Amino acid sequence: MSQGHVPRSRIVLFWAIAFGGALFDLTTKALIFGKNGVGDPGKPAWSIIPGVLELRTSHNQGALWGLGSSIRGSSTIFAALSIIAAVAICYWLFVRGAAADWRLTASLGLIMAGALGNCYDRLMFGYVRDFVHFHVDPIGFDCAIFNFADNMLIAGALTLVLYALRPEKAPSPEPQGPAAAASYLPANDASAENSLSCEHAKPADPDSVAGTIRSRGAHSAAPSSHSVGSV
Repeated sequence: MSQGHVPRSRIVLFWAIAFGGALFDLTTKALIFGKNGVGDPGKPAWSIIPGVLELRTSHNQGALWGLGSSIRGSSTIFAALSIIAAVAICYWLFVRGAAADWRLTASLGLIMAGALGNCYDRLMFGYVRDFVHFHVDPIGFDCAIFNFADNMLIAGALTLVLYALRPEKAPSPEPQGPAAAASYLPANDASAENSLSCEHAKPADPDSVAGTIRSRGAHSAAPSSHSVGSV
């Protein structure tokens, strides 16, 4: 990606998605883990769709879906990785000029929103607050508990994959036949071609040519008024 000027609208779009998404994520966490919400882990879950979806709080010290939670100091490690990723995203978008594409800007804005939401939890609490539990009991499916920041990370990553797999635009076809040859002729050759085309034009009517010659001869034979006065 070449360096270039980034439109202000792209900067606004990116930070609106990033800060707006992070604010939404942190607000939902505060409500669910607050006194009027589900509360801390261990308290009864709130059923949204029986047997499918419920609000069940959990403290996650790992990455997405609890990956790496058994690693010592995992929360600090993932917080540092989130900060590095945020810096890399800003550099690629605004220094390297990738923000010129609004699709890249929006997808990376979603990733930034998820990174900010979960990084805040890791720095403030030492863990990530998860509360959405999706499971399908009839088929035995049980997804790890997650939050909206995780959803934004996944949505942004999927958007990047779809963007990378998009079909390339086919180059416009080059002109064919006489039009193509004329487009490559220099100016002098084009003039010569025009003169040649004039030579092959339809010949004039012989009667009209003869009338023109007789008219010109009559005008040249008649003396002008100035010549008579001078004599």
